[in-house]
Amino acid sequence: MSDAAEIRNFTWDDFDAVFDTRAAMTGIRSEAVDVERSHFRARLELPGADPLDNVFVAEQSGAVAGCGIAAVEPAIGRAVGEFGVLEGKRGRGVGRALLARLEGRGAEAGVAVHQVNVHHTNGQLRSFVARAGYEQIRTFNELKYRPAPAYLEGDYRPLPAGVSLRPFVSGADEASLASVQNAAFEGSFGFAPNTPEQIAGYVAMRGAPGDILIAEDATSGDVIGYVWTSVNESERESGETTGVIEMTGVRPDQRGRGVGSAVITAGLRHLRERGAGVIDLEVDGENLSARRIYKDLGFKKTGEQYWYEKSLGDR
Repeated sequence: MSDAAEIRNFTWDDFDAVFDTRAAMTGIRSEAVDVERSHFRARLELPGADPLDNVFVAEQSGAVAGCGIAAVEPAIGRAVGEFGVLEGKRGRGVGRALLARLEGRGAEAGVAVHQVNVHHTNGQLRSFVARAGYEQIRTFNELKYRPAPAYLEGDYRPLPAGVSLRPFVSGADEASLASVQNAAFEGSFGFAPNTPEQIAGYVAMRGAPGDILIAEDATSGDVIGYVWTSVNESERESGETTGVIEMTGVRPDQRGRGVGSAVITAGLRHLRERGAGVIDLEVDGENLSARRIYKDLGFKKTGEQYWYEKSLGDR
């Protein structure tokens, strides 16, 4: 049997093998496997995910050796590739074959560039993508915060007058949240506009709509901002519960009133009440205003994520 890597399209019969491969590569703890399996299936079922076209299985000598996922975003002219190879299968051309197939998928979809996100500690992958013709174009900062209970008591960052806060309501808030999110992040690096259906899918994937807090005008009821949080109890070996600020935004015409800081602080308080002992987030290194807010709130930089890009016109 040939030792060359064969890259083929995913079928739903491959789901368990692909999930198990990803779990082995990322080190998912055994007690978290069922939850992560459910999240991964929900991710593949999101509107626009199209796994039969965008997920690939690498086989070598008849066994799964790795996998890749393409997120194709025509609205902003890019595809983002995520790929990995099992440790015992590395150094045999599997990664190169997967990356080439992901680039090919982007070219088929008619987007201009292919991007890859690499953690700062993964020097091997950084060298790999550089050799493959990628250039580093962006740095995101990883931030961490330990919220002392006393710090979050009272109204440290009160909501401005006329602004109220409430939990997200499934089946009612998807369109409003999509509208505010799209307005808040229009033109931001890597942001593709979301539809209400996609918001509904993301909420269902996480399974905790109460972890999204909505800021609205108390008079008109218009949604003007939000903070989207999550809780992950499976990533830290210490067993410490980790909260995450996934995304937060304020409608552009409402900025400068203190809504952003107040909403983020409410998200921190919510995560603390959910038992989080540490809170993580990522922020674009070029988003100076957001970085100032997080620094002022007490977040500390702990790492970086690098974005690499290759023009698909170079293929």
